[in-house]
Amino acid sequence: MTRRSTPETQSAMDCMDWDNRTQAWLYPNRPQVQPDPRLRLERLRRNFMRAAVEGPGRTRTLRVIAYTLTTPNGHPEPDHARLRAYAEGTWDIKRAIHDEAADPNHPAPPQHRNGWLAARLLLRQGAADGVIAISRNMISPDDAQYEHELAWIGDHFSFVDLLVPESL
Repeated sequence: MTRRSTPETQSAMDCMDWDNRTQAWLYPNRPQVQPDPRLRLERLRRNFMRAAVEGPGRTRTLRVIAYTLTTPNGHPEPDHARLRAYAEGTWDIKRAIHDEAADPNHPAPPQHRNGWLAARLLLRQGAADGVIAISRNMISPDDAQYEHELAWIGDHFSFVDLLVPESL
C-alpha cells in the first residue's frame, strides 16, 4: 500500500511552490533560504514512527530489528550493545542484523545489502514493527536513498528509530 497526497495537499503544495517562485521573481537579490534536508528527513522519519507507535490498538511492546553496518572485519557487537541499551524498556529487539561495508567511505546502497534486505523482509512479513540503528548513515548517507528506504518502511506501517538523529 502506498501513500498518496490528497488533492487538498497537492493544491497546497502547488500554492507554496507558486508563492516561492513568485517571491524569487519579485526579489531576485534576496537570498533564497532552502530548508535543511536533514531536518526534512528527520520529520519524515518521526512522522512514520509516530504513526506506527500511536497506531490504533497498540497494546504490546513493539518489536524491532537492531541494524548495524560495520567496517570490513569489524565486529557488530559494540554497536548492538548500544542499541540494546537504547531499546531497554521501550522496544523488544527481535533480531540483531548487520552488514559489512566493503568500502566504509562508500557503502553499497541498502537494496544491495543482504542484512538490510533481511530486515525489510521481516518488516514486510510483520515479524517486526521497526528498525533501530545508531545513525542514518547505517542505512544510507545518501539523502535520496535514505528517503526511499524511509518511504518503503512507512508504506509498510513500520518505523525507523535512531540513536543519533539526522539533524546532528
